[in-house]
Amino acid sequence: MRIIYHLLVVIFILLCAACSSESEDADNYTSLSRYTDPGKMAFMLEEMPRNVLEICKIAEQQMVHHNLLVYHNVPYRQNQGIPPRMSRLLTMLKERNPHNLYEEREVVDRIVSSCIVECHFLAGLLRHKGIPARTRAGYFRDILANPEHFSDFWEKTFRGRRVMGNLLASDPVAWKKWVDSFTGKQIQDNHYIEHWICEYWDEEMNKWRILDANTTFLKASCGLDVGYLLPRKHYEYAFEAWKKMRSDKNFNPDQYREDDQNGQFHIRKSMLWDYFSLLNHDIAGFENPGGDARKRIYKPFNELSSVEIEELDQLAELLSKNPSKKELIDFYQKSTTLKLKDVEKDPYSFIFKKKV
Repeated sequence: MRIIYHLLVVIFILLCAACSSESEDADNYTSLSRYTDPGKMAFMLEEMPRNVLEICKIAEQQMVHHNLLVYHNVPYRQNQGIPPRMSRLLTMLKERNPHNLYEEREVVDRIVSSCIVECHFLAGLLRHKGIPARTRAGYFRDILANPEHFSDFWEKTFRGRRVMGNLLASDPVAWKKWVDSFTGKQIQDNHYIEHWICEYWDEEMNKWRILDANTTFLKASCGLDVGYLLPRKHYEYAFEAWKKMRSDKNFNPDQYREDDQNGQFHIRKSMLWDYFSLLNHDIAGFENPGGDARKRIYKPFNELSSVEIEELDQLAELLSKNPSKKELIDFYQKSTTLKLKDVEKDPYSFIFKKKV
């Protein structure tokens, strides 16, 4: 009995040490990044509460996803296509009613955005309050349980956006058939939709949890009423998609297709964005379409070498184990195909080294 008791004590001590180590590593994500630094606009965050769900509510009312404008009965406007820099977003919000983050903001006064913008904005709010937060790339999954609701949403959205507008004006019946074909294909493939989320470190549960400040999209498009804590069953990380693509003989690349980007290409791009974001370099190559980072991340899948594929397999395996900051950096340093100058020059990045 005494031996068993001592073994249990040792196990308990080891578990406590592991938990403490994970918590300390999570603190790395309280540091700012190039897209979460509020800069001179930090004064707008002085009244920000510390409660995570309250912060999500504040974040939600600042943005409106471009595909939800029609749902809100607001004339469609293009996603503004702005880099999700916290300082820029806060400046735009300061210039619009109600000129702060804490009073209710009408939809017409919100920033027309996308999930990339929304998750970085939320991460910036959380980090400002000292709450570890990081942005992750992946996909909404298994959300098409209500095909009729899904088809109806996209028909109304496309109509309000005037998608295929010439056909809609000249032949509404043919236009309706085109919409039905589009939604039918997505339902048939059980399409996984590209989606960025924000993770925060839950100190009480001692683990990373998924946050999504935009609870309206799934409700509007799929009839799913979820809270800010997005259920894990509805989210697949990019590294999980890569592993499935590489191991499942029945893998369907169309399940991950996004417009003109085929599934294999999109999964690789998302996993790389996820990795560099974990290195605190947000969305590598996003702001420089002609730069080396963009070209390499957008490299066609069929042009990848066997060495590149092997390193991507290793990366997916690493990400599946919730690696520490040190492990992420070590992988980068040993890589022969994944190094990017932009990452090494970014002063916020974990890779950055000051010149002596």
